[in-house]
Amino acid sequence: MSNRVLLPQNLESEMSVIGCVLLDVSCLDQVFSIIGIEDFYRESHRKVLNAVVALADKNEPCDLVSLVTELKKTGCLEEVGGASYLALLIDYVPTAANVAYYCRQVLEAATKRRYLEQARQTIIMIESGEDSAVISEKLESDLTGMFKKQHSEPVAAPQLVIESAKRLRERYSNKGVLQGMSWGIEGLNQATNGIHRGELVIIAGRPSMGKSVLATNILRSVCSVGNYGMLFSLEMSRQDCMDRIIADWGNIKLHHLRNGQLEDVEWRKNTVACEEIRGWHLFIDDTPGVTLRGVRSKLKRQKRKGLDVAVIDYLQLMSITSKENRTQGLGEISRGLKVIARELDIAIILLSQLNRSVDSRPDKRPLMSDLRDSGEIEQDADVIIFPYRPAAYCQKCRDRVDEDGHVLREHQAVAEIIIEKQRNGERNLSIPSVWLGAFQRFEGVA
Repeated sequence: MSNRVLLPQNLESEMSVIGCVLLDVSCLDQVFSIIGIEDFYRESHRKVLNAVVALADKNEPCDLVSLVTELKKTGCLEEVGGASYLALLIDYVPTAANVAYYCRQVLEAATKRRYLEQARQTIIMIESGEDSAVISEKLESDLTGMFKKQHSEPVAAPQLVIESAKRLRERYSNKGVLQGMSWGIEGLNQATNGIHRGELVIIAGRPSMGKSVLATNILRSVCSVGNYGMLFSLEMSRQDCMDRIIADWGNIKLHHLRNGQLEDVEWRKNTVACEEIRGWHLFIDDTPGVTLRGVRSKLKRQKRKGLDVAVIDYLQLMSITSKENRTQGLGEISRGLKVIARELDIAIILLSQLNRSVDSRPDKRPLMSDLRDSGEIEQDADVIIFPYRPAAYCQKCRDRVDEDGHVLREHQAVAEIIIEKQRNGERNLSIPSVWLGAFQRFEGVA
């Protein structure tokens, strides 16, 4: 008994698709919006369709005579079965109205063939002793490529202008509604028009400036309205991250959550907050030292279930697999994350440290040049944000001094969110805000 497996195919549907095109060549655009020539199983069908495309490109009729002539030019007429087989294709279907249905049948068989080929390649990699992480990455990449049809054809200016006018009409009719997802801080929303898919956002700051808090505040804003969010926490455990989110959402002092000594009203707030957060599409991964490859694999898996925003806390704790130096390695990570954001159509928020040079300046407000380890980060980022709290550099605040001219509680609450870079908007903006450290939250100023 032969072990040869007959690959999935649907020759009748392939013949029907070609028959539809020969009946009405204008349906070629509809065909190629669903399948490609490579999706046809039989080589002769690919050659016939290539000949039809060549005739259409030259604005020549796609009748039997023209098709025979075109195939003779390329020496393929006998290979496809001769003029008799072409006549059979022309008469195979009575109408081109069902071409989309036939295309979907062709695509179904082609997809199954790709699954089999993927399985065969996986077996070869396993038998050759390939590392499991490499195999997993290959599988994720292949699956994503199968489910995401790439549209990379150039678009002409007239079509671009039509699309631009449509976008403008939609924005006007929205009457100021955000084009992206909300940051949770009104000043940021007004300055950026929201968080946009396909963008890489950098939130950077010195230790204790609140960059992790700002990131979880953003996730809270995104997930609380039904969007999908994912947090990669390389510094804190998932339990610590959830405590911060509950403190923020429930308006509960984090210190009380950590020691378990909640006041009566806080117990009720905790119950309500936990019940509401249970309904969020929020996922936390606290794998330490995760690599770019690992992040990519997990994001692609999650995207198939649903994903809008991913937060990575933080860049300098990611493992670098590159054999080159650390600066080049971190630049490679930021470039890779930018590509992933566009490929998966999600927003990626990457936290980063600043170098110590900012501490030695009289003016402690950060600059883009303070980004630690890699100047390439500022090139890859679409938006760069610096949370800044003057109290972090105030000796009186450190000494807990409360006197005339220095009201401790008020000074500790002063904060600003600096938009240092914005690819599609104004830069060097300062958004006044309030720092509520006890509740792990930034709030906007009315």
